Amino acid sequence: MRFEKGQAERVYGLVESEYEAEHRLVISMDVAMNGTVLDDSLATTKTPKKSFRPVASASTAPPNPRKLPRPVFIGGFFLGVLTCFGIYTYKAVVVDEGVDPSTFDVSCRYNATAGTFDKDVDFTERWTGIIKLRRELVQQARGHVLEAAVGTGRNSEFYDFDRVKSLTLLDQSKEMVEVAKAKWQKTNADDGPCRFFAQSALEPLPAVVDPEGKQAEPGYDTIVATMSLCSTPLPELFLRNLATGLAPSIHTASRKSTDAEETLRPRILLLEHGRSHYSWLNKVLDVTAPSHALQHGCWWNRDIGQIARESGLKIMDIRRKDFGTTWCLQLELPEEAQGRGRQQWLADTREMMVKSQVDFEQRQSGIGKEMKEKDEVRRREADLEKWRREQRETMKKG
Repeated sequence: MRFEKGQAERVYGLVESEYEAEHRLVISMDVAMNGTVLDDSLATTKTPKKSFRPVASASTAPPNPRKLPRPVFIGGFFLGVLTCFGIYTYKAVVVDEGVDPSTFDVSCRYNATAGTFDKDVDFTERWTGIIKLRRELVQQARGHVLEAAVGTGRNSEFYDFDRVKSLTLLDQSKEMVEVAKAKWQKTNADDGPCRFFAQSALEPLPAVVDPEGKQAEPGYDTIVATMSLCSTPLPELFLRNLATGLAPSIHTASRKSTDAEETLRPRILLLEHGRSHYSWLNKVLDVTAPSHALQHGCWWNRDIGQIARESGLKIMDIRRKDFGTTWCLQLELPEEAQGRGRQQWLADTREMMVKSQVDFEQRQSGIGKEMKEKDEVRRREADLEKWRREQRETMKKG
């Protein structure tokens, strides 16, 4: 028989079973030579349905065996996080009983980490959104501004110098201040003069100096402190001493670029990290706090809200993020520190600070003496155990 037009192509184009595929060449040769098929059964044979293999479309493509399902990936991620916390907890420093670890002054740790501090914390702060919170907080600063515990100057690039009249930066670590000063000269030199002080915020604060040479103002309009309460041994007094540097009352000031005036409310802006909303996370923070403090100079398990309340300042706003461990606060002078009662409040604060610092130094001295005595006992016990081991080895050889 002779093929109809296009019939050979249809037969040739079928996806056939293995049995029919062996006969395809015979059909093709017959059609090419004389247009006929050697065997009629080959032309009329129907391909079984099971032999058809439709081409898979993009929507029905088989999954990539190398790509992990989303639940497995998420589960593995959290397992890794828990493993890291477990290892860190296991390696945490064990503090002697009867010694309050939060009384250790670890702020000197920043002298050793000043050179690498930015590199060490930059990734974590960007990943957790701390950089964004720094920017939002610092851009609220107005008028004469003091930043305490400035560190390496991680906030200096976020100030709005159209609204900042003068800027004073201080930190207890001289090495940190040197890094902040170099960073300022490199990136912010055109924004105007800036004063740097290597001193503790527990000491009397530097007076306000107007950059235009006018009479000094009675106090700062804004005081900024970020990640500061975790590293000071006396956090309540730290806040109270900052409050002594605030301007005594609300006043107005004009912006540099325009003559428009805005009202300035003297306040303290804080960005801190501390205890969480969740007890399980607080337990982790408590266990790992000593080792973290000795390594980084930071007690990350402090109750920031309680510290703010015990300072006696007025809490105007509190916001918390990251399971409650990141704190954003706005504080103002209490009622008794304004008007006629300001001088008495300042005197009471100075007296309180002197007494607390003396008590702290005595407590530190007692803690140091107690720890030295315990270290001496441990050393003697280690020497005795070494001697016993040597005696046992000698007896075995004899």
